[in-house]
Amino acid sequence: MNMKSLLVSMVATLTITACVSTQPPTALPTFPDVNIDSLPGTPDDLDSIQSSKLLVAQGTKVGVPEYVQALFADSIREFVVDSGSEVIDRQMAQRFIDEIQLKENLAEDYDAYEGPVEAKFLVIPTITSYSWGSEYEKSYTTKNKDGESTRHPDECDYTGRAKGNIQIRSLPSMKQILSVNLSGRKSTSQESPSSRKCNEGSMVNGVIKGAIGELLEKGDDDYVTLSKYVGSQGIVTGAKQAEGKIYFETNLGRIHGAKAEQAVSIYIKMDGELVKVASGELVDKDNIFNRKSFIIVEEEHQSRIKRGMIVMLSGECTNMFCSIDNTIKSITK
Repeated sequence: MNMKSLLVSMVATLTITACVSTQPPTALPTFPDVNIDSLPGTPDDLDSIQSSKLLVAQGTKVGVPEYVQALFADSIREFVVDSGSEVIDRQMAQRFIDEIQLKENLAEDYDAYEGPVEAKFLVIPTITSYSWGSEYEKSYTTKNKDGESTRHPDECDYTGRAKGNIQIRSLPSMKQILSVNLSGRKSTSQESPSSRKCNEGSMVNGVIKGAIGELLEKGDDDYVTLSKYVGSQGIVTGAKQAEGKIYFETNLGRIHGAKAEQAVSIYIKMDGELVKVASGELVDKDNIFNRKSFIIVEEEHQSRIKRGMIVMLSGECTNMFCSIDNTIKSITK
């Protein structure tokens, strides 16, 4: 039994007592409004939402095939969409990549670039290295305390490893604002292999793809950091009171990536930076609408929430098994 299965099995046998917030009543929009303070300068009309449009252009690295880079780029595009943003025009993204390479070769200033501004950021995911290994394990037999025998077939154990980098550059200046290095690892086994060489193509491709898939996983610190840049920005538009509890309303809705019980972060913009004010969680699916949803925040932080503050999906773990996955990943790296 592998480590993940063992941990999940152990968790399943325990009785876990935890503080779980009570689910809100249905139809929160029908409950009375609660007056909350507004940030200075907040307009009366808060219907607009900043849905980020991003360019994703796969990077290049000598010795790394294009199809491997494409796997990572597709994974990042999925991450962007899950964060509530939109990936636009791949050809335009390649134009920016060409321009970056040209200017770096000429040591020119990015500020001079007069490019299109349809997108907020350019995201460049690059696989910097990848590898795989395998080991043959001969069949063996074990006996339990009752003398009963169990035969374990021979198997090939495969392991894939990948390292990657994600750059985020602002547009149209193309200045780099973030660079994150990532690593991933994936292992699997094949029973009764056809050869002791352990070099079956499908297994090799599987562990390489798996390692790339684990470069960026929900709940990782890097995932949370990147979510702050690529996610759609909603706004706290008000609050409702239902059955003695306060629920904050936001215009971050289903079409912007909002899903039941997802973690969110609430920010205030100071000196051009997003400064985190509090964490929260979206409520049940019955109170998530196309262009509106509701957030529950721990009572001790509720007084800090003001109308006009920014709300974004945080990418943090909100369930036990997500946390287990990331604990295992950190142990096995």
